[in-house]
Amino acid sequence: MKRRDFLRASGQAGLSLALANLTGCAPENPPSANPPSPVSDGYDYKIGAWTGDSFAPMHKIRDGFHAPLPKPERSVKVLIVGAGLSGMGLGYLCRDMDMLMLERESAAGGNAKSANYKGIEYALGSAYLVDVEKPFGDLYRELGMDLTPIPAPGESVWTPGGFVELEKGPLAKTIQRIQKEMKGLLAGSDYPTIPIQKASARALALDDVSYYDWLQKDYPDYVPQADEYCWTALGGDSKKISAYIGVSGLSELVMDIYAFPGGNAAVAKRLEAGINKAGADRIMTGQSVYRVDQAGSKLRVGFFDTHSEKPEMRCIEAEHVVLACPYYFAARLLPWADEKATQTMRSLEYGSYLVANLCFDAQVFHQGYDHWAPGNNQWADFVDADYPTGNKVKDAGVITVYAPFRDAMVGRALLLQGDGRALASKIVEDVQMRTKFPKERLREVNLTRYGHQIFCSRKGVVRQMLALPRHHGNVHLCHSDGQACASIESALSEAFALAPQLRKKVRA
Repeated sequence: MKRRDFLRASGQAGLSLALANLTGCAPENPPSANPPSPVSDGYDYKIGAWTGDSFAPMHKIRDGFHAPLPKPERSVKVLIVGAGLSGMGLGYLCRDMDMLMLERESAAGGNAKSANYKGIEYALGSAYLVDVEKPFGDLYRELGMDLTPIPAPGESVWTPGGFVELEKGPLAKTIQRIQKEMKGLLAGSDYPTIPIQKASARALALDDVSYYDWLQKDYPDYVPQADEYCWTALGGDSKKISAYIGVSGLSELVMDIYAFPGGNAAVAKRLEAGINKAGADRIMTGQSVYRVDQAGSKLRVGFFDTHSEKPEMRCIEAEHVVLACPYYFAARLLPWADEKATQTMRSLEYGSYLVANLCFDAQVFHQGYDHWAPGNNQWADFVDADYPTGNKVKDAGVITVYAPFRDAMVGRALLLQGDGRALASKIVEDVQMRTKFPKERLREVNLTRYGHQIFCSRKGVVRQMLALPRHHGNVHLCHSDGQACASIESALSEAFALAPQLRKKVRA
C-alpha cells in the first residue's frame, strides 16, 4: 500500500484522532518548533525544532524524480554516498585516497548525532557500544576514545515498586542462566557473531528460527524483556526477529557497556575529524544523490542540494562509488543492476521510531544508565544522558527516550504529520509516572524522527544478506544493513571488510 493510500484509508477507518487528521497532502517539513505548552498539570515545557530525517528529498526520489545528468564538475577515485557510521568508517580507513563523501543531511553522522543542553551532550540516536575486541577496540583507541566501561548499574527494569537493577530484579535467576549459556557461546566457535561472514554452520542455523522460539525453549519468562530490546534495536518483536541476531544481542548481559557523552556521535565526530585532517572539504553535506550511471569505465553520480528551493543538478565522476546508505534506497540508485539483487534490497523491512530528549533544569533521575519498561506501549527504554560523565552537571539533566512504533507505517505517517506536541505528551506522562520527576523541572522536549532507519532483523535475513551481491561493477555496498542488524559494530564491520578490497581495486 502506498503512503497516500494508507493515509486515506486510515482517515476513513478512524484508527485514532491523530491519524484521522492526516491527509494525502501532509506537509513534508513540519513546523520547526512548537510554542511552549500552557501550564497544565504542573507542566510548562517547550517543544524544540525537529531533528532527524529530512523526508522531502527522499520522497521526491522515491516518487520517481528524474533529471538528466549535467557535465561532471570534477572527478575522483572514490565517491562515498552516505556519511553515517559505515560511510564515515570507510572514509576514515581510506582517508589517504582521492576520496569524496556526499551526505543528504546537513551534518554527518547518520543515526549517530548529538546535541547539547546546558553542558550535557545527549544522543539523537544510537547511544552506546559493546564490542571493543579487534578490530573495533583498536579503531576506538586510535581515535583517542576512553574505553572505560560505564559504572554499574548498567541496566534496570521497571517493577511496580520502581526501577531495579536488571540482574537483581524479577528475572534475576533467568538472567543468570542466560549469562552462563552466553559465556559458553562466546568462548566457543558457535557464537552468532558480527560480522556474519564468520558464522559457523551451527550459529547460522539460528537464522532459521525466530528469537521467540529460541527463548521459549529455556527462557520463556524473558520474552517480554527481549521484545523491548527487539523493538528499540531490531525493528520488530521477538516473534519476527531472527534468533541469530537476537542471541547475538544477549552478549550485552555478559559484556561491558561503553557510552560516551552524546552517545555514538562521539565516535562519528572522531571519524569526521580524522577525515578532515587528511584533507579539507572531503565531506559535502546537504547533497541528495538521485542517480548513479555507468559512463564507459567510469561512474557518474547525480545529486542536488536538499536545502535549495530550486535545486541545481550536479554531477561528479568517479572510478568507484560506495553506497553507504540503507539498501532499500541503494536499490533505487541502481536500476541497471542485477534484478534479483535489487528486488531483495527493496523487499527489506525498516522500523520507524522517535527519540525524545527530556531536558530538565536539575538532576531528576540518577539510578543507572539504561532503563526498560516491558509491556509499555509508549516507549521501550531510556538512558540518563549525563551518566557516562558521572552526572557532573548539577543544575541540569537529560533523559533520552527511545520510542519505536509498533506499526512502522503508522509511525511514518505520524512523523510526517509532525505534531510534536501530541507525540511528546504521552511519552512525558508515562516517563513521569515511572520516575516521579518533578513536573516543574521539565523545561523542553527535543524530538528526533527516523522514518526508515531501523533495519528489521527478521528471521532468515542473515542468509539473505550473505547471499546478496555486494559489488555491482564498480559500485559497492557498505552499510550496516549488510550485517542484518542496525548497530555500530555492523556499520564498522562493513567498512573494515570493504576498505582493503577498495584499496586493492583502486591500485589496480
